[in-house]
Amino acid sequence: MRYLNFKKIFADYLDIVGILDGTFAYKGPNVVQIDLTNNCNNDCIGCWCNSPLLGEKKILPETKRQTIPFGKIIGLLDELCSMGTTSIYYAGGGEPFMHPQIMDILAYTKKKGFTCYVNTNFTLVDEKIVKKLTHLKIDHLTVSVWAGSAGIYALVHPNKNEKTFNKIKEMLVFLNREKKKYPIVKLYNVIFNLNYHDIEHMMELRDLTNSESIEFTVIDTIPGKTDTLLLSEKDRYDLLQRCKKLKLAYGFGMNREKTNILNFEQFIRRVENADAKSAHYDSDIIDKLPCYVGWAFVRVLADGSVNSCLKSHRFPVGNIHKDKFSKIWNSALQQYFREKTSKVKKTGNLFSLIGNDPDVTMGCYKSCDNIGHTMEMHKKIVKLGRFKKHILGEVAHFLKTVRAT
Repeated sequence: MRYLNFKKIFADYLDIVGILDGTFAYKGPNVVQIDLTNNCNNDCIGCWCNSPLLGEKKILPETKRQTIPFGKIIGLLDELCSMGTTSIYYAGGGEPFMHPQIMDILAYTKKKGFTCYVNTNFTLVDEKIVKKLTHLKIDHLTVSVWAGSAGIYALVHPNKNEKTFNKIKEMLVFLNREKKKYPIVKLYNVIFNLNYHDIEHMMELRDLTNSESIEFTVIDTIPGKTDTLLLSEKDRYDLLQRCKKLKLAYGFGMNREKTNILNFEQFIRRVENADAKSAHYDSDIIDKLPCYVGWAFVRVLADGSVNSCLKSHRFPVGNIHKDKFSKIWNSALQQYFREKTSKVKKTGNLFSLIGNDPDVTMGCYKSCDNIGHTMEMHKKIVKLGRFKKHILGEVAHFLKTVRAT
């Protein structure tokens, strides 16, 4: 019986065996984000790539055209499946529905048994696509709106108009009426000084469309360009008062089905942070726990480069056009990333390469988009108990010794 328990512990916690090893991973990432394309039909005002505020820092036309070929995606999905990855998240600098074979890709993702997430601006979705999404039972659909009213939507999407917003709303209503259960819909809103006062309407949009959840996040700015969108101290105070009223109005913490504002306390913490005035929203949490993202997650960009976290695009650890993903996953660069980030106190040149600001020494402070992955893994480790942790530590030590011989 003890032997059977040992095998189960080993199977269930193989990711933690890697963490206890210190640098190596003995299974694939739990979640992989794939940026199918850099091409996008929107120019969201706060976007890192296409905002009209970026000027010369806007991505180049040749970069915008980058798209992962269908065959390469299929091969990657096959490899990830064999490595134990369970979730695929389609998102990134471009719009997934701009990929010419998006529906075939989604169909294959579901065929392989992955939990499938799609992050979309939803502007290209019509009734035909909705029916395909429900037929395929795509698990999760994140709809990036950034507004709760037509006027604000047009303001923060300069190349769109109020008709676009109304179409999105119409398609969301149709989707949530058409489906039996899937996809589960989350409305996603990046908050800044042009739209924070629309937060109540954002909640109303969720209610009106019968979407399952909503999430808010603070804008991650580009210095000298989109930092004009930062919330002022007065804006942040006003926003926090609105958040308090929303918590009361929706019975926050009492009825999850009614509330379902995802990561709301984390959003409030970021707005309250004294460093929020300089867009350093996570300076109060990054150095309080290790980062485990190097064992749990990876991002593949539209040019094929592999990134260890969502914002490490200036530190690629490999490229799927040159090497198999399994080789990249335990490459010297990936192991270096794990070693550096797994410390509670983060120091070193690596962290100046995280995010979009070339002048910071700690890019992780400017809102970590993988904080959820780290916290989830941290809870899993804390819940282990002394006996299981001892066993896993012995396994890690043994495997590390074997690798060294």
